[in-house]
This record gives sequence, C-alpha cells and structure tokens, in this order.
Amino acid sequence: MRKKLSLVVAVILVVATMFTACSTGGTEKYPTRPVNLIVPFGAGGGTDVWNRALAAAMEKSFGQKILVNNMPGGGPGGTGTAYVWGQKHDGYSIIGTSETPLTIPVMTQDMNQTSKDWEYFIAGGSPGLLLVNKNSGIKDMQSLIDAANAKPKEIKIASTNGGLWFLLANLLPNYGDVPLGNTTYDGSRPAITACVSGETVAVAASAGEVADFIKSGDLIPLAVFDKEGYDFPGLGQIEAIISKVPAVDKYLPLKQFIGFAVPKDVPEEVKSKLKEAFAAAMSSEEIKKFADEQYAVIYNLTGEEASKLTASAESTMCWMLQDMGKTTRSPEDTKIPKP
Repeated sequence: MRKKLSLVVAVILVVATMFTACSTGGTEKYPTRPVNLIVPFGAGGGTDVWNRALAAAMEKSFGQKILVNNMPGGGPGGTGTAYVWGQKHDGYSIIGTSETPLTIPVMTQDMNQTSKDWEYFIAGGSPGLLLVNKNSGIKDMQSLIDAANAKPKEIKIASTNGGLWFLLANLLPNYGDVPLGNTTYDGSRPAITACVSGETVAVAASAGEVADFIKSGDLIPLAVFDKEGYDFPGLGQIEAIISKVPAVDKYLPLKQFIGFAVPKDVPEEVKSKLKEAFAAAMSSEEIKKFADEQYAVIYNLTGEEASKLTASAESTMCWMLQDMGKTTRSPEDTKIPKP
C-alpha cells in the first residue's frame, strides 16, 4: 500500500512540475545559458558600443554572459533584426537596436513587424551633429550652404542607409533648399570613416560617435540637428541647424536613442528578469561614466514609456521617408499611423 501511495505521490509531483513548466514557458530559471545579443550594424557605431557597455553592466546581476555579435546588412539593420525575430522567442536571442531599425517595415520588403511587436529597453542617446572634413575648406554653416549652392549635389553628405542619420542628412536638400548630395553607408561608422577620409565632404552622426574625431581635429562640427545649440565639452557652443536653415524647424527634434529589444511575446518572466538587469545597469557608475564619455543623455525607459517613444519615432521617420519618396512601401501598408 505504501509503495502504491508513494508512486501516486511521485506521479502527482511530476505532473505538477510539468504543469508549472508549461504555464511559465519553461523559463522559471531564466537565464540558464548565455544570451546572444545581436547588433544589426557594424562594430564601432553607436548601437554597437552602447550595447557592449550595457551587456557588460547587466551581466553583474543577470547571472549569465551576454554575448554581443555584429550582424550588419539589410539596409537599416534588417538582417540582424530578421534573424532575432526568426529565433525562438525565449529571451536567448535579443536585438541591439536604435531608432534606425524602426524604418525597416518601409525600407525593405522582408519584415512586417513594427514597434508594436517588440518590447524595448531604451538606454540613452547623443545629440546629432552635422560635420565636415578638416580639409574641406568649410568652416561654418554659411560656407557649406554657399558651397552647395555653387555646386548643386556635388557636395556630398554621408549618412546611414535609412533611419535617423539618413533623414537628418536629407533635411537640408529636401526641406531646406540646400542642394547637398547624399551618399549612404551600411552603418554610422562607415559613413563617418568616409567623411574623415575625404570620400565625402560632410556627415550626419551622433556626438558620441564622432567625439574622438572632433578632438583630433579630423572633423569640424558645424551645427546640431535641434532647435537649440549644443555646448560641446572643450569646444563650446555649436549652433542649432535652424539658425541658418529655419525651414527644417518643424521636422525637429529627431533624436537618437539606443538600447535593445525582444519580441513582445517573450514570456513575462523573461522580460521581468531583463528589466531587473537593465535597471541595475542603468543605475551603475559604469553606465553613467560611459554616457558622459558619449556626450549622451540617459533615458532609462522600459514598458509603456519605451513603447510610446518608439511608436512616435517610428511614425515620424517612416512618414518622412514616404514624403521623400525613399520607401519601398507605404507606412500605411504596415499600419503605421501618421504623426
């Protein structure tokens, strides 16, 4: 009798364990192995350096390694983003992201997912700058405008292939009557390198990404893409773009933000663990120091706040690209509302 009772108890315990595992998606011990963080851009850009800093800070409370791997390609980060979406939605594949991949639905034909399909963890971002090569002979915004008017479309500005920096680079020719040409690259770092090497005259990039080139004198900042000027440490005030091109005022501010994301349907237990590690990282001295080095503002947004920010940026950028005639399909096709 005792043997039968013991057997019944054992069966009940096994069933209960199986039920618990099923009800939590088998994630009650997450993470039990290293997590793969995919950066959909090349090494050295803002998304890359931010996510490497976040991964290192999060590991201290996360309980597992977070392995950062670059997977560039697909225009505005489409290759890496599609890869993460195609993996099991269990929290072991996450995507390092910025505002740029929000344009994937209108810049490619490969993905229909929009911001509503992802859960975002937004760390921070740096001001956007318009800069020129030190040997360009251009020293301020007015001389850039004069040079562009003298040789329409011959003065090239480098930017990413879609996304925030593409939009900011094209504000002037599309809405400001400054006939700059645009050369696009697969990520911020290649675009910045092109300008430093003299392949292009100008570049649109974040202050954090170009800080070393400004300090070395290789790049000269002319303006900040905002309604107000920017006090760059060691250089002083950099004028707002609208001071010389007021027509672009209504399209600003368009701000950089960087962090990571997981598919929205990842189990709540997984998202909760990621939020805990993210919160610990964002309050750490390492991230505060890193943000200072990047001339960045810390946002520290998750949940509904992060969703509102990404949805607003997605709407603005995708419909601007549509207005510029740069999309492969309308934002309306993927149900992205107008701003």
